[in-house]
Amino acid sequence: MKQDHNKSENLPQTLIRACSCGNYHLHYRYVMVTVPRKTLFHIMEECYEWEEMRDHAREIYQQKPFRLMIGLVALTILPGDFDEFNSAIQKASSDALDIRKLVGETGSNQ
Repeated sequence: MKQDHNKSENLPQTLIRACSCGNYHLHYRYVMVTVPRKTLFHIMEECYEWEEMRDHAREIYQQKPFRLMIGLVALTILPGDFDEFNSAIQKASSDALDIRKLVGETGSNQ
């Protein structure tokens, strides 16, 4: 099977779902990791820092995979998957914080 089998079918490589237990299920390629909300926010910070490094040293970080330690699990996000992974993390974090509700409440108070 080709390594980019899912990409050819335009299926997402990253999916994050909130669970009724209060944790989040992070799916990346063939791996699923359950993380608490606090860890989701930590991953968001790591993604932000990696994105900043990629912007400042594009020639180095565009080709390097993003490596992430989650407890005992090490995830390696391929360079071509980082933008999608980062987007999924940002959306899940925004949903966890209920940003739309917060923006709506502050927007109506102004």
